[in-house]
Amino acid sequence: MEKPNFSGENKKLVKMYDVPGQDKISEHSFLRYLREKENFQEAIQKSALSSTIESPETIHLREIETNAGIARQHEFEKKAGGISIDDIPQFIRKGLLQNKNQPDNQKSYVESIGNARDEVRASLLLDAFDIENEEVELACVKAISNIPKKERTKLIRVGLSKESFRVKKASVAMIRYAPEELRAKMILLGLSDRNIELAKIYAKVIYCVQEEKDKRNLFEIAKQKLGNALVEPPLYDDADISDERFLRKDFVKTGSRVTLIGGELKDKVIFRHITPEAFRSWQEAYDNHDIWKRAGFDYVPIEPIVSFHQTKDGLVDVASGVLDISFGDWKKMSRDFSIELDKERSKIIRVLREAGITHGHAHEDNFCLRFFRKANGVVDYQKKPRIYLIDFDRAISPK
Repeated sequence: MEKPNFSGENKKLVKMYDVPGQDKISEHSFLRYLREKENFQEAIQKSALSSTIESPETIHLREIETNAGIARQHEFEKKAGGISIDDIPQFIRKGLLQNKNQPDNQKSYVESIGNARDEVRASLLLDAFDIENEEVELACVKAISNIPKKERTKLIRVGLSKESFRVKKASVAMIRYAPEELRAKMILLGLSDRNIELAKIYAKVIYCVQEEKDKRNLFEIAKQKLGNALVEPPLYDDADISDERFLRKDFVKTGSRVTLIGGELKDKVIFRHITPEAFRSWQEAYDNHDIWKRAGFDYVPIEPIVSFHQTKDGLVDVASGVLDISFGDWKKMSRDFSIELDKERSKIIRVLREAGITHGHAHEDNFCLRFFRKANGVVDYQKKPRIYLIDFDRAISPK
């Protein structure tokens, strides 16, 4: 392959792929990407493309969970048939005790607390919270929305007192069901939590505060207390991956499988494992810088592709650049830049549609922001961030 000339127009081209706060694209990495692209195109012509747009394992797991929930409800209705509303509390307490080693059955009783009279629901849920099982505790947190509003705050605090980070995180999300006059105080307290990742989740429920002035004050406090962490992505929130050593860890998401990387690559690169067909659509959107330039972008607003290779099982392992918080999460905390970013989001979808590329799930949480950093590495909250479309595991294109 002929070595590209990195002067003039080529320098402008490469600049479109630079990500604020990340290492600049070097001539070496640019050449490597071109080589990998050429090799991939040759390999893909020799193999049949898969039309799968979501891993069968993910679909199967979701179907199992959905069917299990339906089965639990049917089982409860069968057992509770003919029981008067006054006898439901005793029936639920008995069921929780008799099924102490069967958390799935216990969840069905927790999920049915909403069938009891309003005045006894809180005490039933407190009893259920005593069961030391993460899945049951999560079911308890979810059931808080069915409790009379005046009782919800104490139940949210019970959820926050649990050891499980997942349960704490779910409990913070339930603040939106607390009495309106208490929400701002609960969030303010949570922004000082020693667990930074939990404090970040408190920031993401600022949207449920009624007064705009209170929202603005809470957001300013969140910026002061959390700094860069406020907009760093939640990929590593409950993953035990450190900066000190190199580790790989898979985590479950809807669609493709994603591997997190530790060591020096933490916060810089993740690996996505997707079908060749989906990757070709992603690559087509990423490589075609001209369509973005014509649309008025001075950068390529597509999840950065660092490197890639096809695996023996027919998937493509893609190393992609880590960005910042999703646009959906940003809007939960602040309306800053939202109008401009919404326009750019719509433009990205339109440009892809005109190019014949269908993303598959281009909702706000699949648009990530990337904030500019000052010389000292601190996030510049005064400057409008860039917006990128990510997660092309369901993408299709006409080619």
